[in-house]
Amino acid sequence: MRHRYPIMTPASENLAFLCRVAAWTGFVVCLGWLAFFMSLQDWELACSLLILAVVILPCWRLALKGHFSTGLMGAQIACLLFVVVFCYRYDVSDSTVQRTTHLYLPVIALVGYMNYQRYRSRLQIIIILASLIAFIFYCSNHSLFSIDNPVSRSFRVVSAWLNPVLATLFLFGGIVAMHTDFSRRAQRAKAIHHALYNEQFMLMYQPLVDSTGQVVGAEALIRWNHPTSGLLLPSAFIPDAQDAGLMPMIGEWVITHAFNELLKWQASADTRHLSVSINITADHLMQPDFVRKLLNRVSQENIPCKQVHLELTESVFVSDPDTVAARMNELAAIGFMFSLDDFGTGFSSLSALRGLPLEQIKIDRSFISSASENQKGEVIVRNIARLGSELGLEVVAEGIETEQQWLMMKEYGCSVFQGFYFSPAVSSSQFAHLVAQGLPVKQ
Repeated sequence: MRHRYPIMTPASENLAFLCRVAAWTGFVVCLGWLAFFMSLQDWELACSLLILAVVILPCWRLALKGHFSTGLMGAQIACLLFVVVFCYRYDVSDSTVQRTTHLYLPVIALVGYMNYQRYRSRLQIIIILASLIAFIFYCSNHSLFSIDNPVSRSFRVVSAWLNPVLATLFLFGGIVAMHTDFSRRAQRAKAIHHALYNEQFMLMYQPLVDSTGQVVGAEALIRWNHPTSGLLLPSAFIPDAQDAGLMPMIGEWVITHAFNELLKWQASADTRHLSVSINITADHLMQPDFVRKLLNRVSQENIPCKQVHLELTESVFVSDPDTVAARMNELAAIGFMFSLDDFGTGFSSLSALRGLPLEQIKIDRSFISSASENQKGEVIVRNIARLGSELGLEVVAEGIETEQQWLMMKEYGCSVFQGFYFSPAVSSSQFAHLVAQGLPVKQ
């Protein structure tokens, strides 16, 4: 029986959904309080809610633009300050009515914890600790650090009942959302495991061409042939695989199948010259047996190392650059070639060029696109290409989509090109056909 698993939903979509639910729920609650304050003609309390809304609105817009964690932390800070000020100025305990606004502080801490699971930040830790400390403080002190500013008794009586109910509902909703998120992660990890063991993954190959348009190699790109969702791009499942710690397993699968394809190319004179580029993630490279496994494959399968480009992104060098450099040097000594992918998008590019055994840099497609649109982009791309050439590195321009971009990057000194202008990623059989027939590129 074939098992069915849910479609892989990118984490950003789940976050956006949770953000919308929380925002609309908070909006309804605040609107209700605003109407209540206005009915009491307590304009100071009404204005305090309006100020909170004005402060949170930019945070919401920031989250919608894709900066979810930053926007959420901004909203947490605004709510934390609002609760602290409200407890100081308005919600003061006395012998008849207890303070209740501080009950929202654990909710802020819980939201912070959920956000921290996705984006590790010291600021988020500070927000969580501040929320919990403020909660403990207001639970332990009825009148300390408060002012005698009595407000309507009607408000205090209503809030004494309503705030505990709302805070409990918010807390329950947060726990349910966190449980749902954890369950979805477990389901996605299970689905990826299932795909690995049932050969649902496949490799596709995007041609790399020289300045004449002749194919000189290919980049191996993984796809998931999902039984119900069709062919899925890496963006639909790689983030989940990374969260679940499955990238070393997927990386081993990619290397095995890419090596098998390279050996097939060796059997034909038409494809014997081709190289294959394989993306290596940081968690895969840092596996203790990564180098040993590669060396074993080389000796057992007679892999032509000089035709293998191991592509690393700049994020690989962040955690332990000395270990990364040592492993690169060990593999380079037996012939493996190294390529720095997405060059220019991180912060360690120049230091990486200085001391690592790199043979190739790949200019990120975003720079190629901007170079054809404005002069600043053109200057950046031209200098990246010149830097690589003067350092004796092969410079690859990826993301070529038009003839204009191809001609421009050739003029700047790039020697290898990749992009939809030549061909999208295709199956191994289609790639062999392209090599045999030649790409339909204008000379």
